[in-house]
Amino acid sequence: MSRIKLSHPTGILRGRIQIAGSKSESNRLLVLKELYAPGATVVGLSNSSDTEVLLEAFKKYKQSESLNVGDAGTAIRFLTAFLAQADGTWILEGSSRMHQRPIGILVDALRQMGADIEYQNEEGYPPLRIKGQKLKGGTLYIDPSVSSQYISALMMIAPKLSQGLELKFKGTPVSTPYIQLTGNLMRRMGFPVFMLGEEVRIPAHQLKHIPAKLEVEPDWSSASYWFAMAALAKKAELFLPGFKEYSLQGDSIIQKLIAPLGVEQMFIGAGIRIRKSAAFPHRPILNLVNTPDLAQTLLPAYAAKGYAMELKGLQTLKIKETDRIEALKVELRKFQVDLSSDDSSIKINGNFKEQGATIESYGDHRMAMGFAPLALLQPIEIKNPEVVEKSYPGFWEDCERLGFELEWL
Repeated sequence: MSRIKLSHPTGILRGRIQIAGSKSESNRLLVLKELYAPGATVVGLSNSSDTEVLLEAFKKYKQSESLNVGDAGTAIRFLTAFLAQADGTWILEGSSRMHQRPIGILVDALRQMGADIEYQNEEGYPPLRIKGQKLKGGTLYIDPSVSSQYISALMMIAPKLSQGLELKFKGTPVSTPYIQLTGNLMRRMGFPVFMLGEEVRIPAHQLKHIPAKLEVEPDWSSASYWFAMAALAKKAELFLPGFKEYSLQGDSIIQKLIAPLGVEQMFIGAGIRIRKSAAFPHRPILNLVNTPDLAQTLLPAYAAKGYAMELKGLQTLKIKETDRIEALKVELRKFQVDLSSDDSSIKINGNFKEQGATIESYGDHRMAMGFAPLALLQPIEIKNPEVVEKSYPGFWEDCERLGFELEWL
């Protein structure tokens, strides 16, 4: 297994970081394009491997009866709904970890609308055999507390359903901004989408004016690591072009959540400027139920600054690329951090020892990038650094551009 040794000789960050398009926007727009606007051009696509997987699937699904998405969780959920209403029969599978990630809630919902989907191994988990059908839609009651991507997958095929779709939530949704992102992108394409608290309604509808161009904003999840870098740097002034002040992406909340660590941002028309600033008192509890992917950015940064705090709303982290709650605990303890956790929260008490460590990435891109800012304090090593390809392929090159010293071991 490869490793990278990461350090920064000065702790001072100055420069311009060009971040690629949002993975979340890209993947949704690719599905919507394939469904409703095949002649449209998507501008600013993500260069992540997750998006590449979806692009490849759309290139080959009409000729192939087998699609393998590897560890791309978004792709397998979106494709399950997409293929269920398409013309053909497929085996949809992924990596061994993907076959441990549940998909039963989505499959049950699609079956209620007439989908022909069978499990090939364990009930409730991929791989799946999908035979496309004309789906009727109608009213569905669904548990939204496991993954917002189930909701988004159903929303995107809704205009194709003979009865449209009315989703009623049985419980509290997680990652609500991602559901809103899906709705807003569909509205941008001209679909009527009604989101009323605990229900979503999308009528059967065909586009009258097919958009010729669909634009993707840069990725706020990728930007979040540079906010953490600024928090731990001695001095920092960074410019990230292309970001909007009023973004559709939920992870844009990073600018507010990390501000207490001494980070200020300013929109200047062409993008966002991030600077080192004075720290100020923070909230002792942050609820990330709407943006759980920020946990691996925020917790190492807060720990390194010596803050005591609790992150809540993390119940979906156990079924991600790895059990992220357990992974965070194991790696933070390498810096003498005292912490406790349950299935939906992690609490740290303010202890942190600046020392070198070797970080396991667990095949999880966010573990590698979330711990990378600690190299501003002491040199660290990160195992399997190639995992960043999943969402931010240029991450290590951007680190080097900002003065980090990288040694591949």
